[in-house]
Amino acid sequence: MPCASPTPRVITILGATGTGKSQVCKFSLVSSIGPTLTDQLAVTLARRFNGEIINGDALQMYEGLPIATNKLPVAARHSIPHHLLGCIRLEEEPWTVRKYVHQAHYAIQNITSRGKIPIIVGGTNYYVQSLLLGGVVSYEENTEHMCSEEQEKKWPLLGASTKEMMEELKRVDPRIARRWHPNDRRKIRHSLEVWYATGKPLSEIYDEQRKHLPDGLADARLHVQQEVVSSSNPLPFVDPLILWLHADLEPLSTRLEKRVELMVENGLLAEVDTIHNLYQQQELAGHTLDPNHGIWIAIGYKELLPYVLAAREGGANRKVLEDLKKEGITRTQIVTRQYAKSQVRWIRLRLLRSLNDRGMSNRMFLLDGTDHSKWSQEVEAPAIHLISDLLEQKPLPAATTLSEKARDILRLSEAQELHAHYCECCEKTLMNEDQWSSHVKSKRHKRAMNPKPDWLLMHRDNRNKPLDARLD
Repeated sequence: MPCASPTPRVITILGATGTGKSQVCKFSLVSSIGPTLTDQLAVTLARRFNGEIINGDALQMYEGLPIATNKLPVAARHSIPHHLLGCIRLEEEPWTVRKYVHQAHYAIQNITSRGKIPIIVGGTNYYVQSLLLGGVVSYEENTEHMCSEEQEKKWPLLGASTKEMMEELKRVDPRIARRWHPNDRRKIRHSLEVWYATGKPLSEIYDEQRKHLPDGLADARLHVQQEVVSSSNPLPFVDPLILWLHADLEPLSTRLEKRVELMVENGLLAEVDTIHNLYQQQELAGHTLDPNHGIWIAIGYKELLPYVLAAREGGANRKVLEDLKKEGITRTQIVTRQYAKSQVRWIRLRLLRSLNDRGMSNRMFLLDGTDHSKWSQEVEAPAIHLISDLLEQKPLPAATTLSEKARDILRLSEAQELHAHYCECCEKTLMNEDQWSSHVKSKRHKRAMNPKPDWLLMHRDNRNKPLDARLD
Protein backbone atom coordinates (compact mmCIF):
# COMPACT_ATOMS: atom_id res chain seq x y z
CA MET A 1 0.00 0.00 0.00
CA PRO A 2 1.44 3.39 -0.95
CA CYS A 3 2.35 5.78 1.78
CA ALA A 4 1.58 9.47 2.07
CA SER A 5 4.35 11.71 0.84
CA PRO A 6 4.96 15.47 0.72
CA THR A 7 5.43 15.02 -3.04
CA PRO A 8 2.90 12.27 -3.80
CA ARG A 9 2.58 10.27 -6.96
CA VAL A 10 -0.54 11.12 -8.89
CA ILE A 11 -2.19 9.51 -11.89
CA THR A 12 -4.01 11.72 -14.38
CA ILE A 13 -6.43 10.69 -17.13
CA LEU A 14 -7.07 13.22 -19.90
CA GLY A 15 -8.75 13.20 -23.27
CA ALA A 16 -11.38 14.74 -25.51
CA THR A 17 -15.06 14.50 -24.74
CA GLY A 18 -16.55 11.52 -26.53
CA THR A 19 -13.66 9.06 -26.60
CA GLY A 20 -15.71 6.40 -24.92
CA LYS A 21 -18.14 3.69 -25.93
CA SER A 22 -21.73 4.82 -26.49
CA GLN A 23 -23.34 1.81 -24.88
CA VAL A 24 -21.47 2.20 -21.64
CA CYS A 25 -20.15 5.68 -21.35
CA LYS A 26 -20.94 9.25 -20.81
CA PHE A 27 -18.57 12.21 -20.37
CA SER A 28 -15.03 13.19 -21.09
CA LEU A 29 -14.06 10.19 -23.14
CA VAL A 30 -17.47 9.08 -23.96
CA SER A 31 -20.24 8.96 -26.26
CA SER A 32 -23.54 8.51 -24.58
CA ILE A 33 -25.55 8.37 -21.41
CA GLY A 34 -23.93 6.31 -18.71
CA PRO A 35 -20.42 6.19 -17.26
CA THR A 36 -17.71 7.65 -19.45
CA LEU A 37 -14.79 5.49 -20.35
CA THR A 38 -12.46 8.07 -18.86
CA ASP A 39 -14.35 7.88 -15.61
CA GLN A 40 -14.85 4.16 -16.02
CA LEU A 41 -11.11 3.65 -16.50
CA ALA A 42 -10.47 5.82 -13.44
CA VAL A 43 -12.85 3.67 -11.36
CA THR A 44 -11.20 0.46 -12.62
CA LEU A 45 -7.75 1.78 -11.73
CA ALA A 46 -8.92 3.13 -8.35
CA ARG A 47 -10.37 -0.27 -7.41
CA ARG A 48 -7.21 -2.08 -8.49
CA PHE A 49 -4.66 0.29 -6.97
CA ASN A 50 -6.48 1.51 -3.85
CA GLY A 51 -7.15 4.96 -5.24
CA GLU A 52 -9.64 7.81 -4.99
CA ILE A 53 -10.76 10.10 -7.81
CA ILE A 54 -10.44 13.89 -8.10
CA ASN A 55 -12.65 15.62 -10.64
CA GLY A 56 -10.86 17.99 -13.04
CA ASP A 57 -13.87 19.20 -15.01
CA ALA A 58 -15.25 22.67 -14.24
CA LEU A 59 -18.86 21.90 -15.13
CA GLN A 60 -18.93 18.66 -13.16
CA MET A 61 -18.16 20.72 -10.06
CA TYR A 62 -21.70 22.10 -10.25
CA GLU A 63 -24.39 20.31 -8.30
CA GLY A 64 -27.18 18.49 -10.10
CA LEU A 65 -27.73 18.43 -13.88
CA PRO A 66 -26.17 14.98 -14.35
CA ILE A 67 -26.90 14.86 -18.10
CA ALA A 68 -25.80 18.37 -19.07
CA THR A 69 -22.60 18.03 -17.02
CA ASN A 70 -22.07 14.32 -17.82
CA LYS A 71 -21.47 13.15 -14.28
CA LEU A 72 -20.70 9.53 -13.61
CA PRO A 73 -23.79 7.91 -12.01
CA VAL A 74 -23.39 7.00 -8.34
CA ALA A 75 -23.95 3.30 -9.04
CA ALA A 76 -21.13 3.29 -11.60
CA ARG A 77 -18.66 4.68 -9.04
CA HIS A 78 -18.58 1.38 -7.13
CA SER A 79 -18.24 3.21 -3.80
CA ILE A 80 -14.97 4.85 -4.90
CA PRO A 81 -14.84 8.34 -3.31
CA HIS A 82 -15.00 11.21 -5.82
CA HIS A 83 -13.66 14.61 -4.75
CA LEU A 84 -14.57 18.07 -6.11
CA LEU A 85 -17.69 16.70 -7.75
CA GLY A 86 -21.03 18.52 -7.39
CA CYS A 87 -19.53 20.94 -4.89
CA ILE A 88 -20.62 24.32 -6.36
CA ARG A 89 -24.14 25.79 -6.43
CA LEU A 90 -25.49 26.38 -9.92
CA GLU A 91 -25.63 30.15 -9.55
CA GLU A 92 -21.99 30.43 -8.46
CA GLU A 93 -19.09 31.63 -10.61
CA PRO A 94 -16.69 28.90 -11.76
CA TRP A 95 -13.60 28.51 -9.62
CA THR A 96 -10.47 30.39 -10.56
CA VAL A 97 -7.47 28.26 -11.43
CA ARG A 98 -5.90 29.24 -8.12
CA LYS A 99 -8.91 28.07 -6.12
CA TYR A 100 -9.13 24.79 -8.02
CA VAL A 101 -5.44 24.06 -7.48
CA HIS A 102 -5.74 24.88 -3.76
CA GLN A 103 -8.77 22.61 -3.28
CA ALA A 104 -7.27 19.81 -5.37
CA HIS A 105 -4.03 19.93 -3.33
CA TYR A 106 -6.11 19.62 -0.17
CA ALA A 107 -7.91 16.58 -1.64
CA ILE A 108 -4.59 15.01 -2.68
CA GLN A 109 -3.16 15.47 0.81
CA ASN A 110 -6.31 13.95 2.27
CA ILE A 111 -6.10 10.94 -0.03
CA THR A 112 -2.37 10.27 0.39
CA SER A 113 -2.57 10.69 4.18
CA ARG A 114 -4.74 7.58 4.18
CA GLY A 115 -2.27 5.64 2.06
CA LYS A 116 -4.26 5.88 -1.15
CA ILE A 117 -3.45 6.95 -4.72
CA PRO A 118 -4.99 10.18 -6.14
CA ILE A 119 -6.40 9.75 -9.66
CA ILE A 120 -7.24 13.02 -11.42
CA VAL A 121 -9.82 12.81 -14.21
CA GLY A 122 -9.55 15.83 -16.47
CA GLY A 123 -11.84 17.74 -18.73
CA THR A 124 -10.90 21.35 -18.06
CA ASN A 125 -7.32 21.09 -19.20
CA TYR A 126 -5.99 24.37 -17.83
CA TYR A 127 -7.17 23.36 -14.32
CA VAL A 128 -5.35 20.04 -14.55
CA GLN A 129 -2.23 21.47 -16.15
CA SER A 130 -1.88 24.11 -13.43
CA LEU A 131 -2.31 21.41 -10.80
CA LEU A 132 0.28 19.07 -12.32
CA LEU A 133 2.95 21.53 -13.38
CA GLY A 134 2.50 24.32 -10.86
CA GLY A 135 2.23 28.06 -11.16
CA VAL A 136 -0.79 30.31 -11.63
CA VAL A 137 -0.62 33.90 -12.86
CA SER A 138 -0.32 36.04 -9.75
CA TYR A 139 -2.73 38.71 -10.95
CA GLU A 140 -5.59 36.47 -9.78
CA GLU A 141 -4.83 37.57 -6.22
CA ASN A 142 -6.01 41.05 -7.24
CA THR A 143 -9.02 40.04 -9.32
CA GLU A 144 -10.46 36.69 -8.24
CA HIS A 145 -13.16 38.38 -6.10
CA MET A 146 -14.24 40.66 -8.95
CA CYS A 147 -17.08 39.63 -11.24
CA SER A 148 -16.98 40.51 -14.93
CA GLU A 149 -19.21 43.56 -14.38
CA GLU A 150 -16.87 44.94 -11.70
CA GLN A 151 -13.86 44.39 -13.96
CA GLU A 152 -15.55 46.23 -16.82
CA LYS A 153 -16.43 49.16 -14.56
CA LYS A 154 -12.82 49.40 -13.48
CA TRP A 155 -11.38 48.72 -16.96
CA PRO A 156 -14.08 49.66 -19.52
CA LEU A 157 -12.23 48.24 -22.52
CA LEU A 158 -12.88 44.72 -21.16
CA GLY A 159 -16.49 45.25 -22.18
CA ALA A 160 -15.62 46.41 -25.69
CA SER A 161 -15.78 44.34 -28.85
CA THR A 162 -13.26 41.56 -29.40
CA LYS A 163 -11.72 43.52 -32.28
CA GLU A 164 -11.21 46.62 -30.07
CA MET A 165 -9.66 44.52 -27.31
CA MET A 166 -7.32 42.85 -29.79
CA GLU A 167 -6.18 46.24 -31.09
CA GLU A 168 -5.39 47.32 -27.52
CA LEU A 169 -3.57 44.05 -26.83
CA LYS A 170 -1.45 44.55 -29.97
CA ARG A 171 -0.47 47.94 -28.57
CA VAL A 172 0.39 46.88 -25.00
CA ASP A 173 1.65 43.33 -25.61
CA PRO A 174 2.22 42.55 -29.30
CA ARG A 175 4.05 39.29 -28.56
CA ILE A 176 1.04 37.81 -26.81
CA ALA A 177 -1.37 39.25 -29.38
CA ARG A 178 0.43 37.27 -32.09
CA ARG A 179 -0.30 34.04 -30.24
CA TRP A 180 -4.08 34.39 -29.98
CA HIS A 181 -6.69 33.97 -32.67
CA PRO A 182 -8.31 37.39 -33.31
CA ASN A 183 -11.74 35.94 -32.47
CA ASP A 184 -10.68 34.26 -29.21
CA ARG A 185 -12.31 36.77 -26.88
CA ARG A 186 -11.59 34.87 -23.66
CA LYS A 187 -7.82 34.72 -24.15
CA ILE A 188 -7.59 38.28 -25.44
CA ARG A 189 -9.63 39.58 -22.51
CA HIS A 190 -7.60 37.57 -20.03
CA SER A 191 -4.34 38.97 -21.40
CA LEU A 192 -5.66 42.51 -20.98
CA GLU A 193 -6.81 41.71 -17.44
CA VAL A 194 -3.23 40.78 -16.61
CA TRP A 195 -1.98 44.06 -18.08
CA TYR A 196 -4.51 46.15 -16.19
CA ALA A 197 -4.11 44.29 -12.88
CA THR A 198 -0.30 44.14 -12.81
CA GLY A 199 0.87 46.93 -15.12
CA LYS A 200 3.02 44.36 -16.91
CA PRO A 201 2.55 42.66 -20.28
CA LEU A 202 1.80 38.97 -19.91
CA SER A 203 4.79 38.15 -22.11
CA GLU A 204 7.07 39.95 -19.63
CA ILE A 205 5.59 37.98 -16.73
CA TYR A 206 6.31 34.74 -18.59
CA ASP A 207 9.85 35.92 -19.33
CA GLU A 208 10.46 36.52 -15.62
CA GLN A 209 9.08 33.15 -14.63
CA ARG A 210 11.00 31.42 -17.40
CA LYS A 211 14.24 32.53 -15.73
CA HIS A 212 13.30 30.42 -12.71
CA LEU A 213 12.82 27.14 -14.53
CA PRO A 214 14.75 24.25 -12.95
CA ASP A 215 18.43 23.85 -13.82
CA GLY A 216 18.96 22.63 -17.35
CA LEU A 217 15.79 24.25 -18.64
CA ALA A 218 16.93 27.89 -18.68
CA ASP A 219 17.12 27.85 -22.45
CA ALA A 220 13.68 26.30 -22.94
CA ARG A 221 11.58 28.31 -25.33
CA LEU A 222 8.86 30.61 -24.03
CA HIS A 223 5.61 28.72 -23.70
CA VAL A 224 2.60 30.94 -23.18
CA GLN A 225 -0.70 29.41 -22.19
CA GLN A 226 -3.93 30.66 -20.77
CA GLU A 227 -3.75 31.03 -16.98
CA VAL A 228 -0.94 28.45 -16.75
CA VAL A 229 2.71 29.41 -16.34
CA SER A 230 6.03 27.97 -15.29
CA SER A 231 6.67 28.11 -11.58
CA SER A 232 9.80 28.98 -9.62
CA ASN A 233 8.76 26.34 -7.08
CA PRO A 234 9.64 22.67 -7.47
CA LEU A 235 7.07 20.60 -9.32
CA PRO A 236 4.30 19.68 -6.86
CA PHE A 237 4.37 15.94 -7.57
CA VAL A 238 7.05 13.34 -8.04
CA ASP A 239 6.83 11.29 -11.25
CA PRO A 240 3.34 12.32 -12.39
CA LEU A 241 1.85 9.77 -14.79
CA ILE A 242 -0.49 11.17 -17.44
CA LEU A 243 -2.68 8.88 -19.51
CA TRP A 244 -4.02 10.53 -22.66
CA LEU A 245 -7.05 8.66 -24.02
CA HIS A 246 -7.12 9.40 -27.73
CA ALA A 247 -9.54 8.56 -30.54
CA ASP A 248 -9.39 9.24 -34.27
CA LEU A 249 -11.50 12.18 -35.40
CA GLU A 250 -13.93 10.41 -37.74
CA PRO A 251 -15.20 7.70 -35.34
CA LEU A 252 -15.08 10.21 -32.48
CA SER A 253 -17.37 12.60 -34.38
CA THR A 254 -19.86 9.78 -35.02
CA ARG A 255 -19.91 8.90 -31.32
CA LEU A 256 -20.41 12.51 -30.31
CA GLU A 257 -23.42 12.86 -32.62
CA LYS A 258 -25.00 9.72 -31.15
CA ARG A 259 -24.22 10.87 -27.63
CA VAL A 260 -26.04 14.17 -28.11
CA GLU A 261 -29.10 12.34 -29.45
CA LEU A 262 -29.10 10.03 -26.41
CA MET A 263 -28.66 12.95 -24.02
CA VAL A 264 -31.75 14.60 -25.52
CA GLU A 265 -33.72 11.36 -25.23
CA ASN A 266 -32.69 10.96 -21.59
CA GLY A 267 -33.64 14.38 -20.24
CA LEU A 268 -31.27 17.06 -21.50
CA LEU A 269 -34.19 19.28 -22.56
CA ALA A 270 -35.57 19.30 -19.00
CA GLU A 271 -32.15 20.30 -17.68
CA VAL A 272 -31.92 23.12 -20.24
CA ASP A 273 -35.28 24.33 -18.89
CA THR A 274 -33.91 24.14 -15.33
CA ILE A 275 -30.81 26.15 -16.24
CA HIS A 276 -32.91 28.83 -17.95
CA ASN A 277 -35.30 29.07 -15.01
CA LEU A 278 -32.32 29.72 -12.75
CA TYR A 279 -31.00 32.33 -15.19
CA GLN A 280 -34.31 34.18 -15.10
CA GLN A 281 -34.50 33.98 -11.30
CA GLN A 282 -31.02 35.46 -10.98
CA GLU A 283 -31.90 38.30 -13.36
CA LEU A 284 -35.12 39.07 -11.46
CA ALA A 285 -33.09 39.17 -8.24
CA GLY A 286 -30.96 41.93 -9.76
CA HIS A 287 -27.83 39.85 -10.32
CA THR A 288 -25.66 40.65 -13.33
CA LEU A 289 -24.94 37.44 -15.20
CA ASP A 290 -22.20 36.62 -17.68
CA PRO A 291 -23.64 34.06 -20.15
CA ASN A 292 -20.08 33.14 -21.18
CA HIS A 293 -19.08 31.81 -17.75
CA GLY A 294 -20.34 29.28 -15.24
CA ILE A 295 -23.09 26.76 -15.81
CA TRP A 296 -24.45 28.89 -18.68
CA ILE A 297 -21.73 27.55 -20.99
CA ALA A 298 -22.88 23.95 -20.63
CA ILE A 299 -23.01 22.48 -24.13
CA GLY A 300 -26.59 22.23 -25.28
CA TYR A 301 -28.03 25.06 -23.17
CA LYS A 302 -27.79 27.89 -25.72
CA GLU A 303 -28.24 25.57 -28.67
CA LEU A 304 -31.48 23.92 -27.45
CA LEU A 305 -32.96 26.91 -25.62
CA PRO A 306 -34.97 28.23 -28.64
CA TYR A 307 -36.83 24.91 -28.84
CA VAL A 308 -37.36 24.69 -25.09
CA LEU A 309 -38.80 28.22 -24.95
CA ALA A 310 -41.07 27.63 -27.94
CA ALA A 311 -42.35 24.38 -26.43
CA ARG A 312 -42.90 26.09 -23.06
CA GLU A 313 -44.80 29.04 -24.49
CA GLY A 314 -47.00 26.98 -26.83
CA GLY A 315 -48.60 28.37 -29.95
CA ALA A 316 -45.99 27.04 -32.36
CA ASN A 317 -47.19 24.33 -34.70
CA ARG A 318 -45.72 20.86 -34.66
CA LYS A 319 -43.59 21.39 -37.78
CA VAL A 320 -41.98 24.53 -36.34
CA LEU A 321 -41.23 22.74 -33.05
CA GLU A 322 -39.73 19.75 -34.87
CA ASP A 323 -37.52 22.05 -36.94
CA LEU A 324 -36.36 23.96 -33.85
CA LYS A 325 -35.54 20.72 -32.05
CA LYS A 326 -33.67 19.30 -35.03
CA GLU A 327 -31.70 22.52 -35.47
CA GLY A 328 -30.87 22.61 -31.74
CA ILE A 329 -29.60 19.03 -31.79
CA THR A 330 -27.50 19.72 -34.90
CA ARG A 331 -25.98 22.84 -33.35
CA THR A 332 -25.24 20.94 -30.12
CA GLN A 333 -23.48 18.23 -32.12
CA ILE A 334 -21.38 20.84 -33.93
CA VAL A 335 -20.40 22.62 -30.71
CA THR A 336 -19.56 19.28 -29.07
CA ARG A 337 -17.26 18.31 -31.95
CA GLN A 338 -15.57 21.71 -31.78
CA TYR A 339 -15.08 21.33 -28.03
CA ALA A 340 -13.52 17.90 -28.46
CA LYS A 341 -11.10 19.30 -31.06
CA SER A 342 -10.15 22.17 -28.75
CA GLN A 343 -9.40 19.71 -25.93
CA VAL A 344 -7.07 17.73 -28.19
CA ARG A 345 -5.36 20.92 -29.39
CA TRP A 346 -4.74 21.94 -25.79
CA ILE A 347 -3.12 18.62 -24.96
CA ARG A 348 -0.97 18.61 -28.10
CA LEU A 349 0.03 22.27 -28.24
CA ARG A 350 0.06 23.31 -24.59
CA LEU A 351 0.36 20.44 -22.13
CA LEU A 352 2.79 18.39 -24.18
CA ARG A 353 4.92 21.46 -24.92
CA SER A 354 5.04 22.33 -21.21
CA LEU A 355 6.16 18.78 -20.48
CA ASN A 356 8.77 19.05 -23.24
CA ASP A 357 10.09 22.31 -21.79
CA ARG A 358 10.60 20.55 -18.45
CA GLY A 359 12.16 17.45 -19.95
CA MET A 360 9.09 15.47 -18.88
CA SER A 361 7.47 14.51 -22.19
CA ASN A 362 8.00 10.85 -21.28
CA ARG A 363 5.48 11.19 -18.45
CA MET A 364 2.50 11.29 -20.82
CA PHE A 365 1.36 8.08 -22.50
CA LEU A 366 -1.15 7.96 -25.34
CA LEU A 367 -3.70 5.13 -25.12
CA ASP A 368 -5.66 4.47 -28.31
CA GLY A 369 -9.40 4.31 -27.59
CA THR A 370 -10.49 4.48 -31.24
CA ASP A 371 -11.67 0.86 -31.46
CA HIS A 372 -13.72 -0.04 -28.39
CA SER A 373 -13.65 -3.72 -29.25
CA LYS A 374 -9.93 -3.53 -28.37
CA TRP A 375 -10.42 -1.48 -25.19
CA SER A 376 -9.01 -4.16 -22.85
CA GLN A 377 -5.76 -4.68 -24.72
CA GLU A 378 -5.14 -1.17 -26.03
CA VAL A 379 -6.30 0.94 -23.07
CA GLU A 380 -6.96 -0.92 -19.85
CA ALA A 381 -4.04 -3.39 -19.92
CA PRO A 382 -1.36 -0.81 -20.83
CA ALA A 383 -2.69 1.57 -18.16
CA ILE A 384 -2.51 -1.13 -15.49
CA HIS A 385 0.99 -2.12 -16.60
CA LEU A 386 2.25 1.48 -16.52
CA ILE A 387 0.85 2.19 -13.07
CA SER A 388 2.21 -1.09 -11.70
CA ASP A 389 5.69 -0.21 -12.94
CA LEU A 390 5.38 3.30 -11.52
CA LEU A 391 4.38 2.12 -8.05
CA GLU A 392 7.04 -0.60 -8.06
CA GLN A 393 9.60 2.04 -9.18
CA LYS A 394 10.44 0.14 -12.34
CA PRO A 395 11.63 2.02 -15.46
CA LEU A 396 8.77 3.12 -17.68
CA PRO A 397 8.92 2.56 -21.45
CA ALA A 398 9.47 5.48 -23.81
CA ALA A 399 6.08 7.06 -24.49
CA THR A 400 6.56 6.83 -28.26
CA THR A 401 7.08 3.04 -28.09
CA LEU A 402 3.66 2.22 -26.65
CA SER A 403 2.04 1.98 -30.09
CA GLU A 404 2.44 3.23 -33.67
CA LYS A 405 -0.26 5.83 -33.05
CA ALA A 406 1.51 7.05 -29.91
CA ARG A 407 4.73 7.39 -31.89
CA ASP A 408 3.13 9.32 -34.74
CA ILE A 409 0.96 11.67 -32.68
CA LEU A 410 3.47 12.45 -29.94
CA ARG A 411 6.26 13.18 -32.42
CA LEU A 412 3.97 15.38 -34.51
CA SER A 413 2.86 17.26 -31.40
CA GLU A 414 6.44 17.88 -30.35
CA ALA A 415 7.17 19.46 -33.74
CA GLN A 416 4.24 21.90 -33.71
CA GLU A 417 4.48 25.53 -32.67
CA LEU A 418 1.67 27.63 -31.21
CA HIS A 419 1.82 30.86 -33.19
CA ALA A 420 -0.84 32.74 -35.14
CA HIS A 421 -0.33 33.34 -38.86
CA TYR A 422 -2.67 35.60 -40.80
CA CYS A 423 -3.12 35.03 -44.54
CA GLU A 424 -4.10 38.39 -45.98
CA CYS A 425 -4.92 36.85 -49.33
CA CYS A 426 -7.50 34.43 -47.86
CA GLU A 427 -8.38 36.56 -44.80
CA LYS A 428 -7.83 33.54 -42.56
CA THR A 429 -5.96 33.06 -39.26
CA LEU A 430 -3.98 29.85 -38.67
CA MET A 431 -2.85 29.03 -35.13
CA ASN A 432 0.24 26.86 -35.60
CA GLU A 433 2.92 25.88 -38.10
CA ASP A 434 1.12 22.68 -39.07
CA GLN A 435 -2.10 24.53 -39.93
CA TRP A 436 -0.16 27.23 -41.79
CA SER A 437 1.79 24.67 -43.83
CA SER A 438 -1.42 22.85 -44.79
CA HIS A 439 -3.15 26.10 -45.69
CA VAL A 440 -0.46 27.40 -48.05
CA LYS A 441 -0.58 24.07 -49.90
CA SER A 442 -4.37 24.09 -50.17
CA LYS A 443 -6.28 24.64 -53.42
CA ARG A 444 -8.18 27.51 -51.84
CA HIS A 445 -4.98 29.42 -51.05
CA LYS A 446 -3.46 28.72 -54.47
CA ARG A 447 -6.63 29.92 -56.20
CA ALA A 448 -6.59 33.09 -54.14
CA MET A 449 -2.93 33.70 -54.91
CA ASN A 450 -3.34 33.04 -58.65
CA PRO A 451 -6.91 33.86 -59.65
CA LYS A 452 -7.98 32.74 -63.11
CA PRO A 453 -8.59 35.58 -65.57
CA ASP A 454 -12.22 36.50 -66.15
CA TRP A 455 -12.34 35.98 -69.93
CA LEU A 456 -15.90 37.21 -70.24
CA LEU A 457 -15.08 40.47 -68.50
CA MET A 458 -11.96 40.91 -70.62
CA HIS A 459 -14.00 40.32 -73.77
CA ARG A 460 -16.53 42.97 -72.76
CA ASP A 461 -13.76 45.46 -72.03
CA ASN A 462 -12.03 44.75 -75.35
CA ARG A 463 -15.14 45.37 -77.45
CA ASN A 464 -14.80 49.12 -76.84
CA LYS A 465 -11.08 49.24 -77.59
CA PRO A 466 -9.36 49.82 -80.95
CA LEU A 467 -7.92 46.73 -82.62
CA ASP A 468 -4.32 47.78 -81.83
CA ALA A 469 -5.16 48.11 -78.13
CA ARG A 470 -6.78 44.68 -78.04
CA LEU A 471 -3.57 43.09 -79.30
CA ASP A 472 -1.41 44.70 -76.62
